[in-house]
Amino acid sequence: MKIRKYIKGFTLLEVLMVIVIIGIVSTVVTVLLLQGTRAFSSLDRRKDLTEQGTLALERISRELRSIRCTESGSTCTPQATDITAMTASEVRFVNTDYQGRGFRLDAVAVKLRQGSGATDPEDILANNVSAFTFEYMKQDGTTAAAVTDIWTITVNMTLTKGEDSIDLKASVHPRSFR
Repeated sequence: MKIRKYIKGFTLLEVLMVIVIIGIVSTVVTVLLLQGTRAFSSLDRRKDLTEQGTLALERISRELRSIRCTESGSTCTPQATDITAMTASEVRFVNTDYQGRGFRLDAVAVKLRQGSGATDPEDILANNVSAFTFEYMKQDGTTAAAVTDIWTITVNMTLTKGEDSIDLKASVHPRSFR
């Protein structure tokens, strides 16, 4: 019987080194994949917020452009019968078709009121809204305190979902104001 002097194989040190190298490589790959997944999720949430906010802001702008105003000679000045409520968080008005409309923030949803009364039906325009305000401006750019002073209405809206947030703003001059 002959005994071999050299047996082919791996030493314990070589096996441990391979395990450590594979662990390091898999950790780096996992971190890169997780960062890519988080970036994709964040981008997808921001896209959804942008689409929803843009559609809501377009509808609000379109409705605000149609605010009716009371004519007086060659001018048209909004009266309390045209804009029935104007606060920082809500606006209610009558449009050129003599239909009541309004917008307000209800918890986390911007709602469109189909009428000028407090019990009229409302439709949700946007969800995930964390801030929603109106600013009423005079023709010279200063803040309007009375309905008769309004020249433009600025809408500010912030939508938030998870860690992502998007701010939107629109200034609207109603077509009938001259």
